[in-house]
Amino acid sequence: MFHVAILAHRNVYYSREQIFSKQDSGSKKTILFLTLLIILFSVLYILQANSAATEGYKIQAYKNEIATLETADRSIALKLSEVQSLGFLENKIKDLNMVAAEHIEYLLSLPVAVK
Repeated sequence: MFHVAILAHRNVYYSREQIFSKQDSGSKKTILFLTLLIILFSVLYILQANSAATEGYKIQAYKNEIATLETADRSIALKLSEVQSLGFLENKIKDLNMVAAEHIEYLLSLPVAVK
């Protein structure tokens, strides 16, 4: 009888242990899930921060390029106004040995009937 009581006691113990191990397994799964979730969100946060920093550098590079192009545009506009000035054109005419036209004759076109 003594052995039967111990055996019965062991069966109850094992069944309790199985219950506790199932609970531990569930809490281990929950902890593992939460840990993986935290790691996932951390990686996503790092990727987002990296993307934002990269975009900041691109924006700064574009701003520098805009400033360079605006400077070049002002330089070209200044050169264009210089080339179009009357003094420049008069000097260019002298350099090319051009002379002013004295007698200008215009051709008159006669109306033509279309058949």
